[in-house]
Amino acid sequence: LEATKPWSTSGIQGVSRFLERVHALAQRSLCDEVPSEDLQRLLHKTIRKVGEDIEALRLNTAISALMILLNELAKVDPLPKEAVEILVRLLHPFAPHLAEELWEQLGHAPSLQDVPWPTYDEALCVDPYVTVAVQVNGKMRGTVQLAPGSSQDAALAEASALESVQRQMEGKTLRKVIWVPDKLINLIVG
Repeated sequence: LEATKPWSTSGIQGVSRFLERVHALAQRSLCDEVPSEDLQRLLHKTIRKVGEDIEALRLNTAISALMILLNELAKVDPLPKEAVEILVRLLHPFAPHLAEELWEQLGHAPSLQDVPWPTYDEALCVDPYVTVAVQVNGKMRGTVQLAPGSSQDAALAEASALESVQRQMEGKTLRKVIWVPDKLINLIVG
């Protein structure tokens, strides 16, 4: 909001398609199952992101987070009702009329205005693993999944187990290890 930009109506079609997709998603048959762990993590991350972005008036990034959530929910079958309810509650500040209509269709009494903002669990907002890039002599050879904050030794052990890394190290000596925690490990061989 602090930057000035030229007005353009070309983005209206994208917004319209997004809202149509939300409406179509809410029309699907819903189940009462608890969302999977991965979906719960995404829901809690989205609740946190949208809440923080609204407070900071970063409305575009808040809507972007809603689009990411919508894309993931579209892949889920059966679709948990709880997940759709959270999406509708997060959408309310941006599209109040549609959100109110969907809220009633989900079987709730009007109005969504009286429903508190969803809360998130900070523990579910932290990923259980990070993807670390593995390089040999500066060339990408694969990735490994590690717990956040893993040591260089743990990363080296995982990286050395990759077949593509083993082929590159055959008959060579490990000269140096460049370790960027939670991001990259580069094995210099010669």
